[in-house]
Amino acid sequence: MRVFKGKAVSGGYALGKIRRIDHGIGNVSRTVQGPLRERALFDAAVVIAKNELEELEQRATGEEKDILLFQRLLLDDEVLVNAVGDFILSGTGSAEAVERASELFARRLQQVDDSYIADRSTDVLDVCRRVVSILDGKPRERLNLTEPMILASETLYPSDIFSAGSGMILGIVTVEGSAQSHAALVAQTLGIPALIKVESEFLENCDDMPAALDGEKGELILEPDEACRARILEQKDACSRHTADWEQLLAAPCRTADGVPFSLLGNCSGPEDIEAAVACGAQEVGLLRTEFALAGSRIPPEEEQFYFYVSCLAAAGGRPVTIRTYDIGADKFSDGVSFKPGPNPALGLRGLRLCLQRQDIFLPQIYALLRAGARGELRVMFPMVGDVSEWDEAMELVETARENLRKRSVTFKEDLVFGCMIEVPGAALTARELAAHGCKFFSIGTNDLAQYTCAADRMDPAVEKYFRTDSLGVDRLVQMTVDAAREANIPVCVCGMAAGQPRMAEHYLRLGVDRLSMASQCLMDVKRHLTRADLHHPEQLPCGRR
Repeated sequence: MRVFKGKAVSGGYALGKIRRIDHGIGNVSRTVQGPLRERALFDAAVVIAKNELEELEQRATGEEKDILLFQRLLLDDEVLVNAVGDFILSGTGSAEAVERASELFARRLQQVDDSYIADRSTDVLDVCRRVVSILDGKPRERLNLTEPMILASETLYPSDIFSAGSGMILGIVTVEGSAQSHAALVAQTLGIPALIKVESEFLENCDDMPAALDGEKGELILEPDEACRARILEQKDACSRHTADWEQLLAAPCRTADGVPFSLLGNCSGPEDIEAAVACGAQEVGLLRTEFALAGSRIPPEEEQFYFYVSCLAAAGGRPVTIRTYDIGADKFSDGVSFKPGPNPALGLRGLRLCLQRQDIFLPQIYALLRAGARGELRVMFPMVGDVSEWDEAMELVETARENLRKRSVTFKEDLVFGCMIEVPGAALTARELAAHGCKFFSIGTNDLAQYTCAADRMDPAVEKYFRTDSLGVDRLVQMTVDAAREANIPVCVCGMAAGQPRMAEHYLRLGVDRLSMASQCLMDVKRHLTRADLHHPEQLPCGRR
């Protein structure tokens, strides 16, 4: 019995034989023709690859569908396609041109200071490998497993997992990879135990060997003894019982005990958060933060932002994604944006106001969002809107961005939906006017709304007892916003820490809010509480509210 340590990226237990996958490239005889002919071959191969991916997508569900869509979108990426074209024009054959371009593109992604985007390099290599196989006349066959097995390789591509039959993969073990790789994310979604970063010597003579995989401890045991096998089987049974309870709640409709429907949305910062939120039952992405892009020492260019937003749409798998423009200031600072906070940052230049002054930051983001809007169901909201004049000024810049994109002949969504966060009492008091000026939805940010209503800095422990999201003043502002939304027939959502608290979530339903956005780890606790709640029964109000 030999034990190999690795990093667990998907929990669970597995017993079975190992199937090693070798991605080594065999020698292929290639004849290079003229650039026009090679470009035609490449274009034809891309069409075939897209058709294959679309067919796989139609049969796939959940995470598999999202990744296949993402790979299909990659084949439309102008940077990748243009790089292939440049290599072909220089005299390179189409297959080699794809290989070289994919390596350059993948290397470029690996250098991006964001782990999720960097790990998408595997998807670039995977989808380009499909195109190269088409050009080389090699079959794209399913992984032939005669029995359920544990897959082992240096690196697993998403297509390795998709090509196996349903239920045929017991576990995944790789020498390389990361927790954000699509192989890891697929494993998490499908409930397949997975390890990465296992010692490379494990791959030597592991093929067809009996093994036990412990996805909790991060261990792979080759040739396990009877005691080890018994332990793994016992833990598998316990895991199955817990999973059954979780799946039952996940499948239950979002309705209270007395039949009132509600929607649960996720607060996210990137594609990996989106996938986690969806796995926890999020029906949409209610808030996608974008400040991550300014965390480094530079402002990311439009193209990089566009790629990120498209990645988020792909991760959501067709579910709506609401993206918040940069919310910088107060407690959110950035090395990428130089500005001097005022003596009272919470009441200083922040959110939309800062973006309106820094159009060099704001406009590239709007360009990227308008372009990404053509790739999926995307909505945009502005943070910290104070009144109608700020909304109008922001929308004038949106129209400027539209005009500039038209001049550039760039595809974008003309009627992209814009809304605003209600975080300032002034915005709640003028919610009717905001709707009349074209705001298409409201998202109530309870953290800041309570801070400004209660005159209590939420970051200051000295006034912690005065910061109350359940105060009567905050409630009345929420109610005003809900009433204005109903009159304008536009959606309204509560987004903030309070929405993730089961009792407060019920309270917002009683105020007429039926959309709640929260951190993914809160989704199931809130759902469990709300599905048991009866809104016909009197609410237990906080002390001082009766």
